[in-house]
Amino acid sequence: MEKKYYVGMDIHKAKTYAIAKDEEGNKVAEDEFRNTKEKFLNFLKDLPNTSTKIVIESTGVWEYIYSILDELGYEVKLANPFKTKAIAYAKIKTDKIDANTLCDLLRGDLIAECYIPKKEIRELRDLTRMRGTFVKEGTRLKNHIRAHLNKRGIKVNSRFIGKKAIKDLSETYKDDYVLITYLQRLQEHKKQMLFIEKLIYGIAIKNHQTILLMTIPGIAEVRALQIISEIGDINRFDSSEKLASFCGLVPGIRQSANTIKVGRLVKAANKNLKFVFIEASWNIIRTPGKNRFREFFDKLSEKKGEQKAICAVARKLCCTTYAMLKNDREFIFL
Repeated sequence: MEKKYYVGMDIHKAKTYAIAKDEEGNKVAEDEFRNTKEKFLNFLKDLPNTSTKIVIESTGVWEYIYSILDELGYEVKLANPFKTKAIAYAKIKTDKIDANTLCDLLRGDLIAECYIPKKEIRELRDLTRMRGTFVKEGTRLKNHIRAHLNKRGIKVNSRFIGKKAIKDLSETYKDDYVLITYLQRLQEHKKQMLFIEKLIYGIAIKNHQTILLMTIPGIAEVRALQIISEIGDINRFDSSEKLASFCGLVPGIRQSANTIKVGRLVKAANKNLKFVFIEASWNIIRTPGKNRFREFFDKLSEKKGEQKAICAVARKLCCTTYAMLKNDREFIFL
């Protein structure tokens, strides 16, 4: 029977500290090296990929390291740093101690794992999140332009700074270097946004799951692809409640003896998904005709207020999305 080995790696941007042990906990390798494929291969040369497990923490560079180790054929587990309490609460923290602790937790099968989506899903997630960043940058640029115009006492007829407004402002105030620079940056930003959204639309219309989600009022190509990329494999959630918890659309619960306190929505969640479901919920309650989501919102908002009501609608929409993806069914109003 092939001997088993376990490797704990404390990864950083430029270097990694790694410790390998056998089943009995005997240290068989230890080293600090730069993050290159050759260095990883050199450290693992005596550890067969068929009987070696590796654990790394979910940090800003995990995808790059994971790709190297996955290409080398090793089974890699991604540890949740917030749940790895043995490291998070350690009074003395060094790279060596962290790598050693990770290795021991892996040997004991005590790693709180993070989900690792497939490469194509990770790429989709990067694309949709980049669009989100660009949307925020565009908003900041427009705010700078409005602030500059206000400072000069200039009023813009349209609340949106579109092509016509940019053209008119550029011609009227061509000697205002600050304004012209902002407007040029905004024009370039719009071109980049158009290119990103064309990419997203092209992918969305060829994806069966996004086409399915686009049958929901208020969800088009961008939001559908956001949902798919953030969820990944729907089968990793045992129930719709688990997905709602992942999205941060369930209240926090604290229990002590016979006392149970229900608080605000949980903060440790996927904020991108939460935002998409809430934004889509505002659209769906405005959909004309018979609408159980709007009826639910109207009834609850009278008691709890609009903000709590829309979060409850978002949770209901999240659970509906789970059922659609799980059962491969289109959306229908009941």
